[in-house]
Amino acid sequence: MSDPATQLGVPERPGYGEGIYRRSVRLASRDGEVRGELADDFHHFAVRLAHDGERAIAVEGEDVRVPWTTCPGALEPLRRMEGAPLGDSILAAFGHTRAREQCTHLHDLACLCLTHAARDAVARRYDIAVPDRVGNATEATLHRDGREVLRWRVRKSTVEEATPERFAGAPLGGMAFLGLLVRELDAEPDLAEAAWMLQRAVFIAQGRRHDFEGIAEARVFAPVVGPVCHTFAPSRVADARRVHGTVRDFTDGPERIFDREEEIDAIGPRDGDAG
Repeated sequence: MSDPATQLGVPERPGYGEGIYRRSVRLASRDGEVRGELADDFHHFAVRLAHDGERAIAVEGEDVRVPWTTCPGALEPLRRMEGAPLGDSILAAFGHTRAREQCTHLHDLACLCLTHAARDAVARRYDIAVPDRVGNATEATLHRDGREVLRWRVRKSTVEEATPERFAGAPLGGMAFLGLLVRELDAEPDLAEAAWMLQRAVFIAQGRRHDFEGIAEARVFAPVVGPVCHTFAPSRVADARRVHGTVRDFTDGPERIFDREEEIDAIGPRDGDAG
């Protein structure tokens, strides 16, 4: 059966099934400030969050590499995170503002900065790998500070096998999965945070199926994702154009993921592409 996005006219990416989606986040705190950076195949953002020990008092974002021309506009609504209380719950941080009015990935990073501000640890790093699906299945892993924390065998939108085993059988759909975290991991905020991050990466990884260099306008992809973020809001999506040449492939170069000028496997625009 053809992929639904393909049926809507979104071109398929050549060679899908042979690579690995990678996402990394690094966080560092000092003197009332947390700096965070998130990078993957499609995005690269940075956040600076200043706090007074109880709440965020200033939140600034940086759009290093973005997929759509409207993404930089999300830097302003990110400031709605100012005033959010520090705490160890990623779900509480996530609920401070309306996520659909934000850039998903910039907002996620700000939430991670908010929880990191409440930790004793100075630095933390996450590295996620999700191989391309074969037979609609993949095995996703999350490492925290160099140690494997989660390994999920995923088929469609369900975790079939997992380490730790408590995630086996978990549905990965948004509200169902969030409900699982609330019910079972309230007392384990670090594990809840890791699981939240891996669940999001599993879905984002499926973007590797699509050849975004063959898309000129966000409205072509809008039926696939719906009004989920700043760019795909109904009032904005018609104005969003593709920023060509921004997709990266870190399959064989995970150490380059935070480079500001990545030289590996950048997929550039075709002759005659719009945008």
